[in-house]
Amino acid sequence: MVDEFDVGRWAIPALAILASAAVSWWYQRRRGWNSWPVVWKTILGGLVAARITFILQNAPEYAAEPLSILDVSDGGFSDTAGVLVAFMLGAHLTARTNTPRRPVFAAVLSAGVVWIGGAIAMLDFGPPSTPVPLVELRRLDGTPVQLRTLTDKPMVVNLWATWCPPCRREMPALQDAQKRHPGITFVFVNEGEDAATIGAFLAQQKLDLDNVLTDRPRELGRRTGSFAMPTTLFYGKDGRLVLRHMGELDRDGLDRRLEILAAPAGKR
Repeated sequence: MVDEFDVGRWAIPALAILASAAVSWWYQRRRGWNSWPVVWKTILGGLVAARITFILQNAPEYAAEPLSILDVSDGGFSDTAGVLVAFMLGAHLTARTNTPRRPVFAAVLSAGVVWIGGAIAMLDFGPPSTPVPLVELRRLDGTPVQLRTLTDKPMVVNLWATWCPPCRREMPALQDAQKRHPGITFVFVNEGEDAATIGAFLAQQKLDLDNVLTDRPRELGRRTGSFAMPTTLFYGKDGRLVLRHMGELDRDGLDRRLEILAAPAGKR
């Protein structure tokens, strides 16, 4: 399934490309070096290599849902492969086209810094004191429910999809945490899929989860600025956002964040 384009989902990649374009423009204006043709090919090559490497590393999951290969919004990129290929490709193209190396590598480096910095900034931090969005979701039986009024306990909201390999892998850890932490409400919001698809997936994976909700229009993802899946949001008892994590969670990582969530507000 290929997601729609929205501002939040593509903000970091867009800023990375703008940063590289700005550096290329500066060198062209000041030194007369037109490096952009090499820069965009280098960045594109790095992204393609990063995506292909990630798919190969998770081949069984993608084989089960081949169309999910096209959905880059699942955040599936190998940073190491992308960086290595980008620098090798940049070196090759600069030599082949007699383009000065300095503007090319400066532009690629600026894109990498923006991309990685933006990703790190979004891993565990969200806008301070952001309240639970007022969004109407539905249970698998079609009953409407407001996320904000679902509980008066601390709440963990996991945005996921059945076609997302990292989402699949982290489900057992989330299921286990739900059983071990009765004082925290866990909510599993599926973005974009119907109840039949979700129910079949849960049965196939033998998952026993409470509070599985559907968000067909993906409104929650837009309202929370969640541009990749899985994204997990941690809300305090007061309904305010404490932590945001984009990407797969293992048991240890989840437990660390639950400890922060359970701590008094003044000690977080």
